[in-house]
Amino acid sequence: MGDIRLAMFLAYKSIFKGNRWALVLILLVMSLSFANLLLTPSILLGVTETINRQQVETVYSNIVIDPRADQYYLSRASQWEETISQLPGVTGVSARLDSSALIESEWQHKDSPSDKGKSGNWPVVGVNPEREAGVTTIHEHLLAGAYLDADDRDAILLGIEVAGGEHSQTAAFQTLQGVTVGDTVRLTYPNGVQREYTVKGIFQAKESRADRTAFVTRGELASVLGRAVYADRANQILVSIDDVAAESRIIESIQALGIDGEVRSWHEYGGAMGGVVSSFDVVAGLISGIGLVVAGIVMFIVIYINVIHSRRHIGILRAIGIKRDVIIGSYLTQALFYAVMGIVLGGMAFGLGIQAYFSYYPLDLSIGQVSLVLSPSTIVSAVIGLIAAAVFAGLVPVLSITRQGIIRAIWGN
Repeated sequence: MGDIRLAMFLAYKSIFKGNRWALVLILLVMSLSFANLLLTPSILLGVTETINRQQVETVYSNIVIDPRADQYYLSRASQWEETISQLPGVTGVSARLDSSALIESEWQHKDSPSDKGKSGNWPVVGVNPEREAGVTTIHEHLLAGAYLDADDRDAILLGIEVAGGEHSQTAAFQTLQGVTVGDTVRLTYPNGVQREYTVKGIFQAKESRADRTAFVTRGELASVLGRAVYADRANQILVSIDDVAAESRIIESIQALGIDGEVRSWHEYGGAMGGVVSSFDVVAGLISGIGLVVAGIVMFIVIYINVIHSRRHIGILRAIGIKRDVIIGSYLTQALFYAVMGIVLGGMAFGLGIQAYFSYYPLDLSIGQVSLVLSPSTIVSAVIGLIAAAVFAGLVPVLSITRQGIIRAIWGN
């Protein structure tokens, strides 16, 4: 205990009785190093969370019910909508009819039938607007116009990457090149049926699949398909829930109803995005590792310079009988002090400054609004990494000096 107290005393004298500006700069460097270890993974995790949230809110909702592999449609869609909506934890259910169509704008001005003009092939989804608003947020992302009404038969809602214009991220020739609300477009469906619709609204959900989709009412799309039976069929049923943790339980409850279809979580549909998310995890790990190495090198340089300047002092301490272990312990204590203070001050700067700022002013990226998301594992990794770097930086230089003879340490040669 006496050796420990002596090591602490020597560390205290070195830290607080030494150069104050050096202390301030060391703490500043360590605080910024720790904040950086938290920042980059938080941004990447925020991007991941945004991608996942966009998929849930605009494409899949929480749970997706598909026809069996040998079927094209789910039958008795309206009955299943009512039954599933009554399950505990379910907040919305919407059946969808899916199709595709050649969508044309200003087709009247084409010079010949072979003239492509302003046209393209895009998915067309038939929805019940009121129910759809309970499972996706498309209705909240209107750039212009209004959302569909249940009785709309000659109106269409276009994603921004279909309509085109200044807000579109797609090349102009791959869109309708600036269709606006009130314009008329012509749709040619796979069965040859042609319909003309007035553009009622244009939305931008900042999810590539949603923004490349056109919406009409289910009644309209059922009439296009040409048989009354389609009015109660669906290609998909989307289900939203109020508690993500209860997802597995609700899936089991839906399956227990005996529905003649496949019930899946939205995670099973995010395969392509899952690869992107995994890439972000790898990048975050690499950047965090580089940050730890930089922090360790900075601490090593600072403490090494401090030890070199204190070489004669170390020699005198050994000459008057101070144990080598005590001297090593004092410099290790200094390194740990710098690391702990860097963690505390850097954590406060990150939590009260950087994270608070991004919560009010999130990054406006093409995938949506991105805020910082800090996971407990990121904090633990940063803390352990910085302390490990401090131990390395504190031990290596002082071990090198204390191995020298006392006379050589005092005379510096």
